[in-house]
Amino acid sequence: MTYLVMARKYRPQRFEEVVGQSHVTITLVNAIKANRISHAYLFAGPKGTGKTTVARILAKALNCKDGPTPEPCNQCDACNEIAIGRSLDVVEIDGASNNSVDDVRALRENIRYVPIKGKYKIYIIDEVHMLSDSAFNALLKTLEEPPAHAIFIFATTEPHQIPQTVLSRCQRFDFRRIPTNDLVKTIQTIAQKEKLEIDQDASYILARRADGSLRDILSLLDQVTAFGGEAEMPSSPRRVTKELVAQTLGLVDQEKLFEITDAISQKDASRGLSILNQLIDSGIDLPEFVNSLLQHFRDLLVSKVSHDSKILFDLSDTYIDRYKEKAKDFSETDILRMIKVVADLNLSLKRATDPRIFLELALMKLLKMESTVSLEDVLNKLEQLQACQREDLNLSNSSIDSESQNSSHKSLPPEDSATPKEKRGFVSNASDDEGRTKLNAPLEPAEKEKISLQGLKDRWNEVLGKIKKTKLSLWSLIKDGEIVSWEDDIITIEFHNGGAFHKKQAERKENLSLIQKALEEIYSQSFKLKFELNPEKTTSLGGQNNSTYHKDQLNLSEAAKKDPLIKTIMDTFEGEII
Repeated sequence: MTYLVMARKYRPQRFEEVVGQSHVTITLVNAIKANRISHAYLFAGPKGTGKTTVARILAKALNCKDGPTPEPCNQCDACNEIAIGRSLDVVEIDGASNNSVDDVRALRENIRYVPIKGKYKIYIIDEVHMLSDSAFNALLKTLEEPPAHAIFIFATTEPHQIPQTVLSRCQRFDFRRIPTNDLVKTIQTIAQKEKLEIDQDASYILARRADGSLRDILSLLDQVTAFGGEAEMPSSPRRVTKELVAQTLGLVDQEKLFEITDAISQKDASRGLSILNQLIDSGIDLPEFVNSLLQHFRDLLVSKVSHDSKILFDLSDTYIDRYKEKAKDFSETDILRMIKVVADLNLSLKRATDPRIFLELALMKLLKMESTVSLEDVLNKLEQLQACQREDLNLSNSSIDSESQNSSHKSLPPEDSATPKEKRGFVSNASDDEGRTKLNAPLEPAEKEKISLQGLKDRWNEVLGKIKKTKLSLWSLIKDGEIVSWEDDIITIEFHNGGAFHKKQAERKENLSLIQKALEEIYSQSFKLKFELNPEKTTSLGGQNNSTYHKDQLNLSEAAKKDPLIKTIMDTFEGEII
């Protein structure tokens, strides 16, 4: 007997056997029970998710000898003929090769004839989006008002290419990618029936490779089984391991990816290049390696940010734990930079004459990549450096002043006990003493000026000037704030959309204290501060347009790139803003 591949051998024959599409099967079952059968259905979704399979099950449910029934018997002639594709009442048409107006006209002529055995004449058109525009137009009237015995079932992977006039005449069902866990359970069940012993890690590798397609994972399992050959003992099950899967499909061994990650974390260029050379010598496909490395870094990033969640992984528990442990060696921004390097490499390989050189250069960039430093840390370090320089300068000046004073004291003659006035013949009197008393008396504190909202806004630049002398990094953040209100000694400062980082830093205790101190020095009055973020505001400082900030790019990266200080830092240290 001719061998039947697993994808056909284990094709579902009932609605309850369909994997991962319960939202479709439940709706169809309920419609059949309520006798609310539509004349046109559209099944849309990724390849291998069960569109044609569900169309055939629906056809059996409608034309079964007991039908319409939600559970076809799969025993009668109608069910058997539909299952093997020989039914005269169920016509399957390939839309890719029968896409002309003449094909549709022939369909319209045949649709008038009543079914031979069943209750319905069912037309299943696969890849319906391949029909030409004129063919769709020719089908519209028949699709809208078909004979009572006719039902159309369209299947497509590209529903957006179908005219809206056709979509509006159909009941649409969207098929989803089958979840990885469902694929793993399905092939493990099938493996038992096929007398295969498949490792869990191998199941997950196949499921990830299938990308949500049950047909693809069964085809891959068929291929791996054929490559592995027969079991050593006829009675013992054949073993399917992750090594066998990787060898059969030309995949990169997961352990090699972890070794490369170790080399990157340890800055070991020699080891990293050695691993790459081993992979290339083994005949690995370079684009496949780059895609595997990109997926590997993605799993590292997910491990870093997802904490205890396992929903975002298509991996076994063993590998999830390994990724979580390995992610501790990197920061989130480091992993993002690594992903960017590999993503850029993926684009470069498409036009490279010698892909190996590009791959080695990208790997060296990863191996020599320094850890990411935040802008705030850079600014704080610069501020500390400037403070140290000012302190050294003050100490130097004070030393010079002391030396000059000592030398001047040595050169002057002994002072006479007489006052200058006495020397010149003047006599001190009461008026002079009174004047001297007034001169030496402490100044009376100036009367506090009347403060208004406009007055606060007018002298805001003076406050910024004091902050700039005290802490440059704080000035670079607060200078884009705008005073919008003043009530009960509370000043409200507003930041534009994208200034969430500025607001957060300004609210830090030490920064808040410096701003309040600067305000008190200017106005001789203490204030309380309140910071707000206005998502609708797109300008800075009093509503004036600022060419530094583009309306569509109000974010920290763009601001930092155009800030003179940050630009100097980037030019000096050849840095990049993440």
